[in-house]
Amino acid sequence: MMNLAPDPAGIQVDGAPKDMTDFASNKAFSVSFASGVMPGPFGMATILPELAAVTKIQMDLIYKIAKYHQKVDRVNRSLVLCVFAGALGVTAGRVLVQRIGSRMIIKTLSTQAAQKIAGAIGTRIGSAVVQRSVGRWLSFATAPVFAYFSRKMTEKIGQYADELLSEDIEIERSGE
Repeated sequence: MMNLAPDPAGIQVDGAPKDMTDFASNKAFSVSFASGVMPGPFGMATILPELAAVTKIQMDLIYKIAKYHQKVDRVNRSLVLCVFAGALGVTAGRVLVQRIGSRMIIKTLSTQAAQKIAGAIGTRIGSAVVQRSVGRWLSFATAPVFAYFSRKMTEKIGQYADELLSEDIEIERSGE
């Protein structure tokens, strides 16, 4: 997932986090809708590129929000997994964040722990792939539904990233 992260030097902040989230959500909707209207086998071939494109939009959003809050240097694998896990409702992601007074502590993950949480996130995304593959045979009926889900997921990622990055966060460096 981190290979979809933008170059921090090239990130441009385009307004407040809510505005950037709205723009990214609409962009995710458009990508999913355009990919979803392809029927049958052609539609099946668009599923993975669609998910990659939407994930890239969501990663860009996390970095833009981090730059808005002047915390791009704190964005790492643990924080990204925490945001995606929080937005997807993966409970394992909650153990990454601990509030101590007014600070949020993000625990750095070992490779094994990161793989476990990424696996849980992957399971959620995998179920979306299965649903989309079935939906590609009824493309005109399901394209707006899947596009709506992409929009809502991107909104959740933006909201969770904004909540987290607006706090005084500290990255716990042990565990790598």
